[in-house]
Amino acid sequence: MAESVFLILHGRGGNAVDHWQNHLARGLTNAGVDVRYPRFPRPEDPDLTDWLHAFRETLNEIPEDARLTVIAHSLGSILWMHHAASRQGLQADRVLLAAPPYIVREVPLAGQPLGTTRFYPPPMDKIGIAAAGRETTIVASDTDDFATFAQTEAYAAALRVPIYKLPGAGHISPFYGYGEWPWVLDWSLGRANFPPFPNR
Repeated sequence: MAESVFLILHGRGGNAVDHWQNHLARGLTNAGVDVRYPRFPRPEDPDLTDWLHAFRETLNEIPEDARLTVIAHSLGSILWMHHAASRQGLQADRVLLAAPPYIVREVPLAGQPLGTTRFYPPPMDKIGIAAAGRETTIVASDTDDFATFAQTEAYAAALRVPIYKLPGAGHISPFYGYGEWPWVLDWSLGRANFPPFPNR
């Protein structure tokens, strides 16, 4: 039987200690499964080429027959879109893209590093997304500082993937109450389905 592998992709800045992806990594490790959680170079000022290189190095270490689940947050979700458009690498069984930001390159957010703008606009490659993951789902909030829900719905429509709303969850981060997120651990381990269960 193929081994299950879980690949966690962080966003800009890496993750604070209490971020749900850190809790998820610990929970999966405690459950005895294979967890890959790469830290990408210069997370505070990311470079798309460097991040893709580091990501592919990690992906190449995963056995080809693995049952792969990808859990990406924020800029990690955008990274996955770029990877999918390259049509390279093994196919994941399940992909969860949480809170992908919507940023206009020509109008960068205040304080946004220049390198981050090079991730945008992400490729809207529905064929690449389908090839990269058998099941891809977006989870987003209606109070995200980095994307309106309508903007994230536009991603979902262009990529032909389902989207679920977490009301009032902001950028789905510890600031909005998403330190530990029990649902995402349960979903990862096959104990929960969509829609996602909010933390309040």
